[in-house]
Amino acid sequence: MRLRSHRDGDLVDLVALINNWEIARWVSSVPYPYSEAHGREWISRAQQDHATGQPRRFAIALKETDRLIGGVGLDGSTGDDSDEPALGYWLGQPYWGNGYAREAVAAVIDYGLRTLDLETIRAYTDPSNLASQKVLLRCGLEKSAK
Repeated sequence: MRLRSHRDGDLVDLVALINNWEIARWVSSVPYPYSEAHGREWISRAQQDHATGQPRRFAIALKETDRLIGGVGLDGSTGDDSDEPALGYWLGQPYWGNGYAREAVAAVIDYGLRTLDLETIRAYTDPSNLASQKVLLRCGLEKSAK
């Protein structure tokens, strides 16, 4: 697994993977059904984010083929009025259970703390999304009572 900028050529894989209710139901910022127009808009925003020099959105790609398998970033909302970013991620269903989510989340946490100098990184999950909670806890985040 490797993290990189989103590319125009990711569109087909992006739409095919994220236009899946088993993924979209857990990611509050993902419309369902997910169209090519949604994908083009997302890729464009992510590319603009990388142009800033301190990106917060990344494609998760297979190391061997560079094929898009998911996304991760520090661009979500914490749900309050602060500017503090929230960690979010998704992984295409065919790639579940291979450790890619844990690896991507750990890399983005490290990036956020070391490169972006964030003091705190938060993530929010649906209480029913036990798999995501497990990934976040394994990456060093702590469960809060909120």
